[in-house]
Amino acid sequence: MDKETREDVRIVKTRRDLRAALVKLMEKCNFDKISVNEICKEALVNRMTFYKHYNDKYDLLNDVLLVTKQSIAQRVKSEHPQASIEDDPLEFTLVLFKAVIDECLEHRLFIDSIDNNELVVTMVSTTIEKTIAELLNDMSKKHPLKYPIEAVSAATTGAASFLIRYWLCRQPEKTKDAFVDQAGRFLRDLFESGILWMKAN
Repeated sequence: MDKETREDVRIVKTRRDLRAALVKLMEKCNFDKISVNEICKEALVNRMTFYKHYNDKYDLLNDVLLVTKQSIAQRVKSEHPQASIEDDPLEFTLVLFKAVIDECLEHRLFIDSIDNNELVVTMVSTTIEKTIAELLNDMSKKHPLKYPIEAVSAATTGAASFLIRYWLCRQPEKTKDAFVDQAGRFLRDLFESGILWMKAN
């Protein structure tokens, strides 16, 4: 392994450790109360190293959200390699929904901590809304939407976030499979109703 490769591996490991440290701390206390010093102590790195990678703890949180987004995308790819929102919007949405649920379950304490800070909620919502808008833009190439993408992505973000939090608060009253099945039937009815799409001329 050459020097450049060793440095790349070190960078990846340091950033991974810092993300893990923030997530662990957020599972125990409010984001507002977490300092860079505490993150460094948890990750076993010094402040100078921290600032080589991130501007502040908000920059680090953005990276956590980006990696979470990538993890969900990887779950979708592993579950259904051929799923495409352009070719089969319903199937892709069902697979994506299940991937989001699995990610939330794996990081349940972190998800629960998000509601404790208005700024964090805004950052998470913005990330979700932007991602949904990108997916809707891809989908609309073959399936033109009746309504503006910005409006649909905002509405979808709010509805999906509320629905998932609602379910997480009621476990194990309703199992994951039962929840995914109900959500799947709702999504199927919604997509097949045609209310989202422009009518073909």
